[in-house]
Amino acid sequence: MKLLFCNHCTDVFRLFVDHPKTCHCGKTRGQYEEDGLHAWYQGPGTPLGFANASFLTAISNQPERGWGREFTAFVIQEDCDTFVKQEGDTTITRTAE
Repeated sequence: MKLLFCNHCTDVFRLFVDHPKTCHCGKTRGQYEEDGLHAWYQGPGTPLGFANASFLTAISNQPERGWGREFTAFVIQEDCDTFVKQEGDTTITRTAE
């Protein structure tokens, strides 16, 4: 799973195929391509990844109390074929939802 961390507002968010997603401040945005594997992002963001199997195992083994299960998360490398940073203006005017 690909996520973005906005270095400006510290929002963390996941991406969608059908439309670009933005952080709270609107300075970082990204979107999955149609294939659901490749994605792009713009702005002062840091790309993050979750190891899907590890994440799903942690969710399915969530304890009732105490510390939750750990899972593997990582910062995606800057030069990544499946998550490409695009240059350009990224500020989006937020609309009421």
